[in-house]
Amino acid sequence: MIYRDVIKIKTKTNAFYDVTKQIDEIITGSDVKDGLCNVFVKGTTAALLLNENDRMLIEDFRRLLETLIPDNHLYQHADNAQSHLRASMLSQSLTIPLSEGKMAMGEWQNILLFEFDTKPREREIIVTVQGN
Repeated sequence: MIYRDVIKIKTKTNAFYDVTKQIDEIITGSDVKDGLCNVFVKGTTAALLLNENDRMLIEDFRRLLETLIPDNHLYQHADNAQSHLRASMLSQSLTIPLSEGKMAMGEWQNILLFEFDTKPREREIIVTVQGN
């Protein structure tokens, strides 16, 4: 069985969002007990990360990316090259195993959406649940 749904989120510039609960709701609605859940964000200036949802850790991560890919560097791509480069350091998709209708993640693991673009966007996250 394959079940698919879409999460739409209006984002702010350089923000992050915990989408774990929305994905849990989709999995519950799928009636899949054992299988896989794929999470994919459309776009080249946003990314997904599986990590702890701790504001200080997120700030450390943001500072790391800003150090590696600074805003004030002269890039060849106009306007938002740093957004594309930061997103490419992460991933646009994650696959999580499902067991007994729940994501088999560690206690502190959350699914985080990072918006790196220089202007607000409406993001679509496609959630595909497969299994039995």
